[in-house]
Amino acid sequence: MRRLPATGSCIHAARLLPLVSLLGVMPLAISVAAQAPAAKPAAAGAAKASAASEVDTVIALIKGGMSEGTVIKTLKRDNKTYSLSPADLLKLQKAGVSERIIDVMTDPGAAAGEPAVATASTTASAPSRAVKAAAAEAGGAATAFPPDLADLPSAKKRRLAVRPFDYSTVTNWVNYWFNNTVNIGEGIRAMLTVRMAQSKNITLLERSNIKDVMSEQDLGASNRVKKGTNAKIGQLSGADAMLYGDIVIFGRDDTTKRKGVGAIIGRFSPVAGAVVTMNKEEKAVVGINLRLVDAETGEVIETAEARGESSRKSKDYGAIVGVKGTVVGGASDMTSSNFQQTIIGEATSNAVDNILQYLETKIPTLPAKAREIEGRVATATSHGAILTVGSSDGVLRGDRFEILKINGEIKDPTTKEIIDLDAVKVGEFVADTIRDKTSTGAYGGQPLSSTYATSGKGYVARLVSK
Repeated sequence: MRRLPATGSCIHAARLLPLVSLLGVMPLAISVAAQAPAAKPAAAGAAKASAASEVDTVIALIKGGMSEGTVIKTLKRDNKTYSLSPADLLKLQKAGVSERIIDVMTDPGAAAGEPAVATASTTASAPSRAVKAAAAEAGGAATAFPPDLADLPSAKKRRLAVRPFDYSTVTNWVNYWFNNTVNIGEGIRAMLTVRMAQSKNITLLERSNIKDVMSEQDLGASNRVKKGTNAKIGQLSGADAMLYGDIVIFGRDDTTKRKGVGAIIGRFSPVAGAVVTMNKEEKAVVGINLRLVDAETGEVIETAEARGESSRKSKDYGAIVGVKGTVVGGASDMTSSNFQQTIIGEATSNAVDNILQYLETKIPTLPAKAREIEGRVATATSHGAILTVGSSDGVLRGDRFEILKINGEIKDPTTKEIIDLDAVKVGEFVADTIRDKTSTGAYGGQPLSSTYATSGKGYVARLVSK
């Protein structure tokens, strides 16, 4: 058997080595090439995590106290367009991020400038980008939000309850001037009630005879009153504020000169039937200390003093009363023309005018009480929608509601109690026709589905506070 030389074997082995190495490397290269596309999902996941972290950054800015305008300026300066998923939109909404900020996140060229001050307008508002996007996804066109009702007053009246004024500190003066006991606290309240009837800013509530109103409601709830004419229970209006007053001066100021006392000036308490003669002619004076109280919290909003004076002067009792023989027999008589002709009547009338002027100036500045009303969309109509809340829930004509599509319920993980709704705003509704349990009005935004309202998860309606 012929043996190859050792040197030849080495040469052949050297020639075969590169081929063997190449064959060994090819499977590895093929394996690496096959695995290369797997890097794309990882990159996508990183991008998604990055987007989520940027959403969290915006939320952190809002929760940190940064104003909407500053956040918008920051986003516009970065000039970055965010690709927000439905989950991102829901997360931003729950965190209280405004639609203006979300709009700028999706389109940095939108919503330039500071946010405009919200004012009542008779023109329809344009749906937000989020509403338009929801409408496009649902396959329908978003319509403009409905305008405010044109025939509503520009400012709503505040409800005021006036209690009879306390006159315990001037009882002796009342007996002196009228020679009998007259409830001037109720009398002044009656005068104020008559003049407040024409107020453009105040709705006066009856509280002194409230038991009579309640008795009528109880009668209406019985079978003794014709249906449709009965007074309904639960319709009493609540007061925004209460007015209390203490009459501290009635007829003369608390310091005066009396004949026979010389130059001594001091306080005195007259005796009924006695005759007091002043050294000089003086005007009749009425002074009332007022307290305006928040009906919800009981806190004193403001204190004030209303002072009235007669246009005429006098020295004696007869002139103070005005016309000898004029008698005020009760509180209601203080609204009569006879009492108005006396100089004490003039002073009282002037004080009441000053009270009314104070209330007309102060009451409109009181903040409106926050109302929270939530219901569902009962059905969609050809011109709008019908809600499941009405006058019995506190809905007023002209109230504006935001309409949100319910995607699901949020439950407490421990108790399984429903604690909130997973809902996204799709439009707005303005109440026009109000009944006990329903409200009908115009709607604008993403088209509503009556089927979804009745058979699906439905739509929630929440009152927009003004």
